[in-house]
Amino acid sequence: MHRWMSFAALLVVLMAFRLVGAWQGWMNVSPLPALFLLSMVCFHGRERWLLPLSAWVITDPLLNVFYGHAMLAWDQLGILFGLAATLFLVPWLKNSFSWSRALTASLVAAVLFYLVTNTVSFFGLPDFYERSWQGFWQAQWSGPVGLGPTWVFLRNACVSHLLFTTLFLLALRPLYAYHPAPLAGTTLR
Repeated sequence: MHRWMSFAALLVVLMAFRLVGAWQGWMNVSPLPALFLLSMVCFHGRERWLLPLSAWVITDPLLNVFYGHAMLAWDQLGILFGLAATLFLVPWLKNSFSWSRALTASLVAAVLFYLVTNTVSFFGLPDFYERSWQGFWQAQWSGPVGLGPTWVFLRNACVSHLLFTTLFLLALRPLYAYHPAPLAGTTLR
């Protein structure tokens, strides 16, 4: 029971951070991508999916409403594809887990997520981007006219991934002292 209360408390904190971040205008500063990557590596069974996906499934429709969009929109498909791209890093990270690999994987995950979601936007928003290499570049770098550059999202995602990966790894360190490491031979040094 205590374990599920901890889970629920962390879920509420993550969701609150994401919602308050949107309200404060923190573009793409979220603990969820780092949590998603590390949970795929450090946890087993349904735990690895439950926390990050629960927080995403609950907060995404709320954020869409906050931004004046439909509660369920096509862009959530881009998010799912972006998360799927992140999963390709899990075997590499599990193979030889270390702080440097975790931080590197976190940065690569931020870039992959950015490229995938912006590519989905390029194909899914024909009114914003012309179907050319110039339109594709616009989707990847400068964004739709009047909405601000998309490279800001990449910058914020990279900073956010590094920050929250570091915080989650620091939070996991005490657990390794009391429980066997979830990965054979893993130490958080």
